[in-house]
Amino acid sequence: MTPRLLTLLIFAIASLTATFGALAQPGRAVPSFEGWTVDCGNTGICFASSFTRAQSVWVDVRIIRDWQAEAQPLIRVTTNTELLQDGTLRFEVDGNTIEALPIEQLREMQPSVNAPEGFRPLGGEGFWYPTGPATSTLLSAMQSGQELTVHLPGANGTGPVAVPVSLQGLKASLLWLDNRQDRTGTVAAIVAPGDEPAKDAPHALPLMSPDQLPPEVAAVWAANRLCSEIEPTIFASLNAVRVPLPDDASLYIIPCGAPTAYNSPYVAVLSGKDGGARQIHVSRMSEKGPVASDLIYNARWIPADQQLVSYFKGSGVGECGVWNRWSWNGTGLVLLEEATRKTCDGTAPDLSNWSSTWPVSGGPN
Repeated sequence: MTPRLLTLLIFAIASLTATFGALAQPGRAVPSFEGWTVDCGNTGICFASSFTRAQSVWVDVRIIRDWQAEAQPLIRVTTNTELLQDGTLRFEVDGNTIEALPIEQLREMQPSVNAPEGFRPLGGEGFWYPTGPATSTLLSAMQSGQELTVHLPGANGTGPVAVPVSLQGLKASLLWLDNRQDRTGTVAAIVAPGDEPAKDAPHALPLMSPDQLPPEVAAVWAANRLCSEIEPTIFASLNAVRVPLPDDASLYIIPCGAPTAYNSPYVAVLSGKDGGARQIHVSRMSEKGPVASDLIYNARWIPADQQLVSYFKGSGVGECGVWNRWSWNGTGLVLLEEATRKTCDGTAPDLSNWSSTWPVSGGPN
């Protein structure tokens, strides 16, 4: 059996442990594997993360990988507790110390880590684990272990805190990352690497400023509603991307004006090889049938599938609203799925149970 087939078989079996909601409605909810959640950003950067709370202290452990062929996995640890400057951060797997890092030294090395473009850090005390062999050693131990314990040197007299992080589901999560980034069977795979050469994962290019827009795209963007009336710092935080397409064309997913309390509007603009540009409208469903819309809310581009997702929140919680998914067909965006929930009752969002308005016969009632 080839390494690729073996890895695909392992992944298929591991995928059975995913939550029912993630399996029942692909795309509506991020997949999770026994406490580890996986997801990808608009550029194609992907991560597996585990959020663990021990009394009043929480720790988020995140394995992050960018889309470039040469990109190596990075480990990011975030906590809500202040760490003693003269303390030591210690990592154990199944009771065996993997590494002990002085906090002062750890903070000094942070500028040397090149964070992937499009990465958005969590709030709290966040830091990158030392890259290179140190990351490989810890990842290897985590994949073969049952529990990671992060020992935090608490400040303000709280004393050291040990936060146990279950490693059940980690390997399935890393397999998901390998497959999502098309690394399965290559030398760059995290789990069960093969012999094929590394290659770039499906991706889009980040847009951090309106100045990066070509003149023809900027003209369409500025002429539409009040799209260009947005502060550069806000623009930079909204994950705008340029999607490279065949024949030197590009699809731009761009913020349109300033965000509201919990919704950010976007527009899609297609730039052709002839130098022209036009806005792409999308289909949505109304009570009387399909309608065309020029706005996409809280837009998410999925490079691996060439799909675009919109999630209009009817409240800050997000338990009501409209969710759409379109597929790029080479000239436009085709509506694949729409789901809605009209009741805003403050419950936890569960999009897998939203009513499907397209296709009419699909999804839950």
